[in-house]
Amino acid sequence: MEIERLSFHNPKGETARRLGVLAAKVLGVRSLFEAFAGGGSRTLLYARHLSLRRHHVNEGNRRFLCELLYRYLREELPADTLTLSVEDFLTGWRRFACSGERYDWVDLDPFGSPSPYLVGALSLVRPGGFIYITSTDTATLAGRRRGDDVRLYGIPLRGWESHAELGARTLIYTVWSAANHLNMYARPLFTYYEGYAHRLLVQVEDRRRAEGIGYVHRCSGCGTYFTAERPESACPVCGEEAKAVGPLWIGPLYDRALLREMESVARNLKWKKALKSLRLIGGEVDAPMYYILSDLRLPSTPSVRSVVRRLREGGYEASRTQFHPGAVKTNAPAPEVALAALG
Repeated sequence: MEIERLSFHNPKGETARRLGVLAAKVLGVRSLFEAFAGGGSRTLLYARHLSLRRHHVNEGNRRFLCELLYRYLREELPADTLTLSVEDFLTGWRRFACSGERYDWVDLDPFGSPSPYLVGALSLVRPGGFIYITSTDTATLAGRRRGDDVRLYGIPLRGWESHAELGARTLIYTVWSAANHLNMYARPLFTYYEGYAHRLLVQVEDRRRAEGIGYVHRCSGCGTYFTAERPESACPVCGEEAKAVGPLWIGPLYDRALLREMESVARNLKWKKALKSLRLIGGEVDAPMYYILSDLRLPSTPSVRSVVRRLREGGYEASRTQFHPGAVKTNAPAPEVALAALG
């Protein structure tokens, strides 16, 4: 039976699920905890492609878990490594943590924001282990739900056009902050944006560090994005007033070496969509935010490829971005992007 045909399967999430499996394969994951198993598509992928010694699958809906077990056994997957539990993870994680078990990989895929569940997930991952996080709370992370942004993420957000990346950096900061309160450090290995959801893989270390935290700014005059460790009032390009958002993550979004290894495995498995996504995110430059070309109010909107080429010819770093198909990611100031767009 094909995994993609399971009931409750969300076809939109196929690439994200496979990216998780690819990363777990490369990282040599042997023990895994799923906080929200849902319909089981992800569970079966993990079991089929990883050599797990321990696989704890939790789901609050007993019917979903019974159907998952039926499919798991019908697929003839290794049941001797499998543990099933029916718990509300928000309250049940303490019982799991008290057992003393710690896992290489924790998969956290709740409905909406993952913020209420982060302490539980962090309590179950071993030092040096990984948490793969999903947030479908894209409206809040886009700055469209005032009040919820502060309540869930601790940050008053702005509805900038580059909200997809701003949301990713906010989510990373929220995980970093939760880890910091537990004397841990969480750093992103990659983030993936699907339009309806953010996916984030972080590695957790058993120490606290402050690297990577700061503020993203946008100039109210020329529109340039820039970052700083503290809020700044003036744009370094034109001197006009700059609006700041933060604190949030301003460090790199990707571990390039991991992405290259994931590409190799995806190629061997012939997972074409995952491979395409990995090539796109692996080619992004480490520059804050992005510029949507159609928002530049030009007589006509140029191609992303041509603008990237002209910026590179001018000595800047530039690339496409996974966060918007019509945007350029670059370390060039906004006026230079506009000049490159004019040709």
